[in-house]
Amino acid sequence: MSRKLLFLLGGDAAFGVAAQEFVPAAGGRGARVALLMQGGHGWEKYVPRYVEPWLRLGIADFGVIVPDEDGSLNLERAILTLRWASGIFIGGGHTPTYHRLYATESIRSVIRERYEEGIPIAGMSAGALIAPEICVLPAEKTEDAVPKVVAGLGLVSDLVVEVHFSERKALPA
Repeated sequence: MSRKLLFLLGGDAAFGVAAQEFVPAAGGRGARVALLMQGGHGWEKYVPRYVEPWLRLGIADFGVIVPDEDGSLNLERAILTLRWASGIFIGGGHTPTYHRLYATESIRSVIRERYEEGIPIAGMSAGALIAPEICVLPAEKTEDAVPKVVAGLGLVSDLVVEVHFSERKALPA
């Protein structure tokens, strides 16, 4: 059985710290990271937020998986990028969109297969929420303003992830 590493990040402040562990786990300077994003208008401006900490650590090779203008993935290209990658990073944003794009078949199976092979995976915010077996889509992110429990990527079981916990003041006073 391969060693498995899963990084679940709540927000931007964790990028630099997580990169210190994620980059070496993905192969150091020789790492090839697949960055999974939600797309939408102006998505390109968010790429530096993710890759700058990696670039500072010497990574020069990354590929971005993003849906086209109609919200669909080029599955063949996405699967090739995932199979090429030595590390996978799932970005943050609109959780239902990330769920639709990456926690459903056939992408889901490829991500799980790579994880089982020992490829480290990181998820930031929405990317962290979809990582477990069970994913809770927050009420404020669903069309009917009701939380939804759906199948996640299945990278870990027996837990539910909540991000931005302290920002939402979810702890009792």
